[in-house]
Amino acid sequence: MKKYIFIFLAFCITLNQLESPRDLSPFGFTIDPLDNMPIIRAMPDRFGYAPLEQRGKEYVKFLSPSVKISVGQSSGSGTIIYYEPEKNLAYVASCGHLWKKGTMSEESCKNKKMKCEITIFYKNENKLKTPITYTADVLFYTYSEKQDTSLVVFTPDWIPTYFPIAPIDYKYKIKSVHSCGCDHSGEVAHYSVKIKEVNNDVVTENNSPRPGRSGGGLFDDNGYYIGTCWGTEYVDGSGLGYFTSLYNIHNFWAKQKGYSFLLEPQAKTIKIIDRSGIKQQYSPDYILMP
Repeated sequence: MKKYIFIFLAFCITLNQLESPRDLSPFGFTIDPLDNMPIIRAMPDRFGYAPLEQRGKEYVKFLSPSVKISVGQSSGSGTIIYYEPEKNLAYVASCGHLWKKGTMSEESCKNKKMKCEITIFYKNENKLKTPITYTADVLFYTYSEKQDTSLVVFTPDWIPTYFPIAPIDYKYKIKSVHSCGCDHSGEVAHYSVKIKEVNNDVVTENNSPRPGRSGGGLFDDNGYYIGTCWGTEYVDGSGLGYFTSLYNIHNFWAKQKGYSFLLEPQAKTIKIIDRSGIKQQYSPDYILMP
């Protein structure tokens, strides 16, 4: 009998080691050390499952504004949600849990000179042979049970495409949407997901996030940014995905002085085809003359 008990205990210890080497988050979930992603359940639903990573040309419009964000030893994801041509600044939305629990205003971030790194894999439609990394300023963030969002900014050396944040009254009527991020801190990929329900968060199924996709964007086919990845059900990508909703993004960002313009409705852009042979890039506010 003792022999079987010993075998059972050894199995439990081994299973526990395989199950979750992660720490406990401030809110009771286990978290992955790569990006502090909350893991709702410790064990995967299906062993050996892996989300379908898509990087074909048909997904470039989603991949292009999607970036990797590095904070010390942590690595998450983000999305360019606006480009300000007058100041040559690209604004990147992400989650808040890449940083410490709590809330940091722009003034606090500025006083602490908070920085992070942005790594890009595309310059609009052109995929880079080697990713490029830029230093970015952390403008503000919040990491709490109810809100998980952040904004950083960097100076690009190209005019980037972006996905503007959808209005606060956006209706999540569509089911099939797009999730992008750097799972396992790798090259950014596109994942087709389906919206299961919307409450305080947007909950998705199929190709659910794995560690590294924290902060990655959720997009619709109309060119809108509609959510931010903050957590997952299972670490292997077989369960549900959790995204900060537009209501929570708007609610927090609107309180940050000087950044309400990022939440205002933006006109749809028209793709400009330069047939002059110069092949120069044009900002989103470029005015076409007859």
